[in-house]
Amino acid sequence: MDFEGITGQREVVENLKRSLSEDRISHAYIFSGPQGIGKKTIARIFAGLLLCSDPRDGATCGRCKACLLMENGTNPDFVSINTDGPGIGVDLVRGIQADSVLRPMYSRHKVYIVKDAAKMTVQAQNCLLKTFEEPPGYVVVILLTTNYESLLETVRSRAQHLQFRKYTHDQVMQVLKARVGGSGSALELIAGYADGNIGQALKLAESSEFSVLRDRLFDLLPRIATGRTSDIFELAAFLEDNRDSIDVVLEIMLAYYRDLLVAREGGGSMLINSDKKDIIMNNARSWHTGRIIGCIDAIAAAGEALRQHANYQLATEYLLIRLQG
Repeated sequence: MDFEGITGQREVVENLKRSLSEDRISHAYIFSGPQGIGKKTIARIFAGLLLCSDPRDGATCGRCKACLLMENGTNPDFVSINTDGPGIGVDLVRGIQADSVLRPMYSRHKVYIVKDAAKMTVQAQNCLLKTFEEPPGYVVVILLTTNYESLLETVRSRAQHLQFRKYTHDQVMQVLKARVGGSGSALELIAGYADGNIGQALKLAESSEFSVLRDRLFDLLPRIATGRTSDIFELAAFLEDNRDSIDVVLEIMLAYYRDLLVAREGGGSMLINSDKKDIIMNNARSWHTGRIIGCIDAIAAAGEALRQHANYQLATEYLLIRLQG
């Protein structure tokens, strides 16, 4: 594992490489940025470098016991905390504390990665402060979050914050061409949807349904503007039938209304869905800017609610009400 295969995020990568070369390792880090931006990948590479017996120039040796155990996922000096539930409770953090008093078996460090750290309850974050304030010298905790401000100020102040930025369009295209291949026009469309997020780009590229879902939504969404009950019911049924693909569905919906807004403001040459320019331009005339922005806000709110494990039916029904205006 090394940083050479990472596209973009040079500021974050150089910061971490410098801390390794100068042996100035913080006991706590917060990696913040949108979901799919690369936080988990870079955190795992950094963890591997911290555990490796002979890292050189930002790359692990791949031969020592720590590296071999990391490769097969059994290194006892590396712990990744993740939960599919709505919250990370204090018991999980106490587990970190209990484990951290045991010295590392194969490395100079023990590394703990907490994914979705914003899910930590206030009690859990306060409990974590004890580790931050009096950490064993070998412990490194890395918190990954999409919402830096949701962490307690006392937690933020005791950790080094590294903010992950959006990738450029060219960087997203570079990764798509390397990992996915395919036609330039198809990749350009996916890169436009990804909005600087490589994880999202790869997810869309790997989705066999993306094209089908987009075509169907470009049939349904223009009809919502009429306010006919039958059209609302049809979109409701579509959302129900595509629960498992709701993240992709909401991305397509956001792009549609974003394009309406761009077209409304005279930016017809800057559309994400440039292959559907006629549909966008024809429908933009019947919308006013405020209503389009309201729809964009509604879709974003629905996505956030579903990520917080809100009731699916209630979240989508409220979304439909807002889309109706």
